[in-house]
Amino acid sequence: GKSYCAPKLDHWMGCWNYTEAGTRATEPCPPIPGFDYLQNATFDCRENGTWYVNPATGREYADYSACFNFENAIKEMDKDVIHIYVTIALFCLSFVMISISLVIFFKFRQLRCDRITIHKNLFISYLLTDLFYLVYLSVIHFAEDVVLHNPDWCQFLHVITQYAIVCNFAWMFCEGLYLHTVMMSAFTSGKSVIIACLIIGWGVPVPLTIIYGAVRASLKDNIIACWSSESSFLWIMYAPVVLSMAINVVFVVNIMRLLITKLRQIPEVAQTRKAVRATAILIPLLGLQFLIFIKRPEDKDSTLSTIYQYVLAIFVPLQGAFVSIMYCFCNGEVLSLLKRKWNQHNAMLPGKRKRAQSTSATQYTIVDPMSQVQTSVT
Repeated sequence: GKSYCAPKLDHWMGCWNYTEAGTRATEPCPPIPGFDYLQNATFDCRENGTWYVNPATGREYADYSACFNFENAIKEMDKDVIHIYVTIALFCLSFVMISISLVIFFKFRQLRCDRITIHKNLFISYLLTDLFYLVYLSVIHFAEDVVLHNPDWCQFLHVITQYAIVCNFAWMFCEGLYLHTVMMSAFTSGKSVIIACLIIGWGVPVPLTIIYGAVRASLKDNIIACWSSESSFLWIMYAPVVLSMAINVVFVVNIMRLLITKLRQIPEVAQTRKAVRATAILIPLLGLQFLIFIKRPEDKDSTLSTIYQYVLAIFVPLQGAFVSIMYCFCNGEVLSLLKRKWNQHNAMLPGKRKRAQSTSATQYTIVDPMSQVQTSVT
């Protein structure tokens, strides 16, 4: 009877089926960065029913040379390097700004309220996302040996990075849930909302991540190269994310409707415009701009796809920076506290202490971005 080479899983996690002796098996190139997935890898089954062995290494060898197009790879690397460096730089900027914002939020006791508690958790989720994504991005693009050997810690790094991303979107949803709850129901306990948000923000992503990791790990062709290839299984986590953003859209529309109703009671012109402006600043806080990035252009070589990648490379890393600017560095309450702290510091300098002792209680202004109302607090 005929002899066959036994099924084999190679070093690229390519799965080779039974192959008749003396023939050559072919398989599509895997979706690994730098590979041309339209080409085929080959594996020779020798006359004696064993796979081809590379004389230099003494190991069975599947030929993936056709998968790697040198000229195209150089062009792609040039484009990718620019793209990656821009992304890393922006993530670093966001990381620094978020870190400063958290220091401010935790330092001042006057900022200890339910609204700021939600902001703190959102900012921590940004910090974790930036940190894990920076490490994962650096490993995937600058540590080829790690990607090739695909160690367990690198696979875990991918999973924990996805967890941080889902937590980030979960806290964006919590921001919308909190604002909507506070504006629609004045009798709802702030503590109960905070507890619900803690469960949603940090707890709900856990089972989603576990299910995703377990399902993807069960399929060998999905776990190569530190899981850097695209996988439809990501929708296990991203489908709830898209649903949460859709609910946030409903929250924003409802909040805008309520603001317009309230502002119309005030005898002043252009109240609708004020409501629109107050609602518009919620868009980055709730991550609604990401709705336009759900569908990636199918033609990866098109101009539209290039534009999509660069816009995404700017918006995703800078999301945390945008939010920190709008809700910390441009927050009237924060600016007033920082100004008062600076004045107190200057007043304690030599020659200014007497004047500081005669200074009355300082006032600062709290700016509520929802209602655009300013309240003077002593």
